[in-house]
Amino acid sequence: MRLLHHIVFATLGISLLLPLDSSAQQIQEVQFNSSDMALDLTEAKTFQKYPTYNQYLQMMQDFASDYPAICQLDTFGTSVEGRLLLALKISDNVALNEEEASFLYTSTMHGDEIVGFVLLLRMADVLLKGYDNDAEVTKLVDNLEIWINPLANPDGSYTNDNNLSLQHSFRYNVNSVDLNRDFPIPNKGETNDPTGRALETRHMMEFLGLHRFSLSANIHSGMEVVNYPWDNRPVPHVDSACYRFVSGEYADEAMAVDPDYMFGWPEGGIVHGYSWYQAVGTRQDYINYYLGGREVTLELSMEQRLISDELERHWNLNQRSLINYMSQCTYGIRGTVTDRHSGDPLKARIEVINHDKDHDRSAVYSSADHGDFYRLIKEGIYDLLITADGYFDQTIRNVSVMDFQATYQDVEMESWPIYVPEYESPAFRIYPNPSSGLLYVEPENLSPGELILTIHSLDGKLMMSKKLFWQGGALELDIDQLENGMYFVKTSMHSHRMVHRLLVIDP
Repeated sequence: MRLLHHIVFATLGISLLLPLDSSAQQIQEVQFNSSDMALDLTEAKTFQKYPTYNQYLQMMQDFASDYPAICQLDTFGTSVEGRLLLALKISDNVALNEEEASFLYTSTMHGDEIVGFVLLLRMADVLLKGYDNDAEVTKLVDNLEIWINPLANPDGSYTNDNNLSLQHSFRYNVNSVDLNRDFPIPNKGETNDPTGRALETRHMMEFLGLHRFSLSANIHSGMEVVNYPWDNRPVPHVDSACYRFVSGEYADEAMAVDPDYMFGWPEGGIVHGYSWYQAVGTRQDYINYYLGGREVTLELSMEQRLISDELERHWNLNQRSLINYMSQCTYGIRGTVTDRHSGDPLKARIEVINHDKDHDRSAVYSSADHGDFYRLIKEGIYDLLITADGYFDQTIRNVSVMDFQATYQDVEMESWPIYVPEYESPAFRIYPNPSSGLLYVEPENLSPGELILTIHSLDGKLMMSKKLFWQGGALELDIDQLENGMYFVKTSMHSHRMVHRLLVIDP
């Protein structure tokens, strides 16, 4: 049984909250040697030994060639020393960009943290062999675009051993850059710019930006815990309840196999990154802040170079959790945003009202290709605000979300009219126009009732929204807060609606 204590690294100025026996396990690292490497490709495919670099390349190629209908191999870059950065795409219609959420597992961006390397190769094997044979696997492959990048830092893993062993693997890339401290830093004024970063980081940023993963996890070694955002600041992420939920599910499932695994953390096998220790420039924070994705970090073994005899045990500990975590990508709020009249997909911003915060950049966006969006969020009832350039804002109230379920919410947006008549509507009059300070709205030939009025800027931004009860005469509206310029005024009452141009000028 593990208890918690603090270890203070005075020279680094950090204080770590660790399970009581972890320091001894870290100091006395189990010796990894050449016997932990596979003798040939056949042995490598048992996942009981670590592959050589060439065996790894062949395994990835074989996955794609053996299952061409559901698997493709993508080379998204090369390392400093020319080794390939590879990712498998696994999906039912793998050649298409479908209206599906994208999911990513990636491992070993620290070259000597190798347990996830083999676990992800084995996970790819399970998904491919299980399709059409296992109902749960088939559902994942049918409903997600799953990406698996087993080895994010091949130079750190293989460079000292001529591609034949991981025995002398090390944390950094070949230029001594820590790839998990090399990403843009949230809230520090840094733009999403790869310039000046390590080559592997630049390739990864391009890959992540291209696919915009809804959910992902980054696998490391050296501890047993699920780390959730933020790494670089103490303020909790606005979705911390959701992060604790999905992280807790991962840890609980693993601890059900072995209660001593991930044991001893105050939150039960999970930890808020900054509360553990501050890390700046991590990929987890980058994805959450700059790309609108959701990512956690999985620390899956105390030993960085886990010996091969332990691979089967660590697979058994994590297999169920890895599947469950992927399944979370099929839950939450999801739907499409389209033009009401043409049905064309729209890129729109989906904000959870009174929940999303700009400092977390937690709102999500629909894709321009399909208009589809995916918002993982903890169980509750939420209001959504959908905005798109050239369209009226739309608010959707009381969207109910349940854990382990998908809530579908399609949205049709009303565009600003291309042509707005210059003459005043027979149903509504607005005056004076141009106006300065006060605007009068007068329905004509309509019975009393509720009048809804909105004022938008020319770029579609909502400036004012009013609900007024009209019984006759003109309604007075104070528009003194509007800056000089042209606006659209939309008036609607009963079944009548009209859009006017309004020019606001100085008094």
